[in-house]
Amino acid sequence: MAAHPPDPLSLTSWEEAFNHHPLPTIHNLSQQLRQHLSANRAQLRSLVGASYRDLLGTAERIVDMDVQIRAVEVELGVIGRRCDGGVVERVGANLKGMRGVVEGGERRMWGGMAGTRVLEGCLRAAERGMRRRGGGDALGVGKMVVLGRVLCKSLVERGDAPSVVHELGRRLAGLRRKLLGFVERSIRELGVDKTVLVRTLCGYALVTSSSARDALRHFLQVRAEQIEARAETATEAGILQVLEIYKETLGDARTLFPRMFAESLSRLGKSPLLQDAQVRALTELNLDVYGVWIAPDVQSFTPWVRHEPLLASEVNEGLAAWSKHVQGCVLGAVTAYLASETDVHAVLSARKKIVSQYLALLGSASDAGQSQATRALRSAFLERLSTSAVDCARGGRAALEGSVVNGGKPVAAEERDMWQLASRDFDNSHGALQLRQAVLQRRHGRDGPTRAVCERLDAWVERWNAFWEVIQRMRSTKWDDDLDFDFDDLDDGDRVLDALVKEDPEELRSTLRQATTDTIREMYEYLQKAFNAGGDAAMLVRLLREVHRRQRVLAERTGAAGSDDEISKSLFPSLHCKLATDIVGRTLKEHDRPQKKQLVVPVSLWDGSPLLPVQPSPATFRLLSLLQRTMAEMGSYLWTADAVDVLKAVLEEMLPSIIAGPPSEGGDTKAMTNGHGHGPDMPAEGDEDEVKTGLVVNGDAKISEMAQKQHTQLLFDALYLQRILRRPQAAENAEGLPKWATELAESAELDTASRERLTKSANEYWKRTYLLFALLPPQGS
Repeated sequence: MAAHPPDPLSLTSWEEAFNHHPLPTIHNLSQQLRQHLSANRAQLRSLVGASYRDLLGTAERIVDMDVQIRAVEVELGVIGRRCDGGVVERVGANLKGMRGVVEGGERRMWGGMAGTRVLEGCLRAAERGMRRRGGGDALGVGKMVVLGRVLCKSLVERGDAPSVVHELGRRLAGLRRKLLGFVERSIRELGVDKTVLVRTLCGYALVTSSSARDALRHFLQVRAEQIEARAETATEAGILQVLEIYKETLGDARTLFPRMFAESLSRLGKSPLLQDAQVRALTELNLDVYGVWIAPDVQSFTPWVRHEPLLASEVNEGLAAWSKHVQGCVLGAVTAYLASETDVHAVLSARKKIVSQYLALLGSASDAGQSQATRALRSAFLERLSTSAVDCARGGRAALEGSVVNGGKPVAAEERDMWQLASRDFDNSHGALQLRQAVLQRRHGRDGPTRAVCERLDAWVERWNAFWEVIQRMRSTKWDDDLDFDFDDLDDGDRVLDALVKEDPEELRSTLRQATTDTIREMYEYLQKAFNAGGDAAMLVRLLREVHRRQRVLAERTGAAGSDDEISKSLFPSLHCKLATDIVGRTLKEHDRPQKKQLVVPVSLWDGSPLLPVQPSPATFRLLSLLQRTMAEMGSYLWTADAVDVLKAVLEEMLPSIIAGPPSEGGDTKAMTNGHGHGPDMPAEGDEDEVKTGLVVNGDAKISEMAQKQHTQLLFDALYLQRILRRPQAAENAEGLPKWATELAESAELDTASRERLTKSANEYWKRTYLLFALLPPQGS
């Protein structure tokens, strides 16, 4: 066990500890010393930390005392120097000399010099006051102008004023003009503190000797000129600034007049001007030096102000007249801005901002004429939007004008054949939009000129839809969310809100609908004039259908009944009739070309018992084929049900004379036997004399038989054509093919059963061949 460590104070050196004590004892002694050291360090730290703040405060006081002692020493030195005997003697001598001057009559000269110095100080102080950072002090400058004017008058009236006084007088007049300009600039500033503004107006009244009524008139005039200048810019920002000035002016006028301005103005006439604290504080005047030399009338001068009472009713009347003038300026600025603005979205945005701010302004103003002013502003925007609506609707006529309606070329074969699209490559990476558009272009026969018109019409419809969306946005606008007042603050707030949200959009919608109707009618009239002038029927049909298609789209958009125009109702049949006449004429021209005539009736192709025809004659079939081909060349998209009905009506009237031809003679046609016939270019077997003899002997019977067979074949052709040309909506017609079929049946001497067989055979043949004439089949075939 280690021995008790020795007392550290008893050791004289560290070698003594190691020489007389073992290592464990020394180790315990080391630990004991370390613990004492740590405890002493902690105790010292706590003592220093507790008194640290006191020590800092003591140090600061010592420094302050040193500074004060040095200052005292400096002052004592100055006092010691001034208490010198020589200095005291000079002061006494100067005082004695000054009293001698005064008593000796030289005060007049020194008074003039002092007045001149103070006048120069007034000019310097006034110029500094207008250049002062932060806006200047118009009232302080006004006091300097008035004081300078009084001093200048006093010096001039003495009679011995130097030329410098007159020069200072001219500078003083220029300073007055600068002050008035400074007052106007200060009045134009918005957001100025009311105290600063009333001091500015008091400065104006002090310089011009104006009453409160004159100050109000000047204030409103300056603001009106500012509004007129801003209104000339005719921009949305300029109009909003005008409304902001309008609102600020009304608030300032009601705050300043009549009470606040009258109180400020009355304080100016209560004490002499040289006793004013603001005037005596100006270092440029040096009144502590020159004040005793200034003339007594100047020292006692008190500003005169006009104390004409201004009633609150007079303020309201003045503001009402001023507001009426400003409202006219606002309306003129809005009208000029709208006349130069073509973007309807910008007009709608300006309508929301301007009307909102205007309503907030009138709501806070409680103006009796607010209803009329609001109505005029709404009417200005509504008139501009109505003009835009009419212009938007008129774009359809411009899109149609200039199209090729006369001498139009038929659609090329490659643009007409739908199957030609199979050989073209389409970019389908983003869908089959290109293929779909190409199919629609060919389906509707939109060639180059027609496609250009369609693009313009589509652009017009797109603009029309955009404007229609603008009208819908007007109905859904939330006015209450953006206003800092409630519509209940207005006398007729509910009616104004209803007019903005319902009446204006509804009137604009009615204007757009009527303008669109008028434009569609003008487009139809344009096409009617082109038709009357001999325009291409196919081109006119294409254009008329494009216009009619967009008319239905717009009618569906507006929710209208979508009734067709009377011109379109009459123009479609006229175009179809002209188109049908052209097609039939071209077909007959091709059909009438010289060709090898069929001289015999194909009896060998007949069937049944008795033998009756089961297919039309080659001439009839060829006529139908030519008609189908001519119609396809013109464009299959042209042949709607109405167009085909008109074509059938025209063709039905002409077919009997076309197919029957002139009456046949006995030698022109011969009957066929076992499939072999005899004709002029096909002599029968045997001698020619025998044939001639047989024809002579049996001539009457053979002519009658051949005519009967001809009529039977023609009857089948008539029934076949009657089946093709049947129109579902056509009334029973006793003329044309039915009458011709009846006459042929009588001349062929066929019984009822044979007639029914021919009718059934014609129907059956039609079912087998109607696909060859796809443009001609009636509905339900």
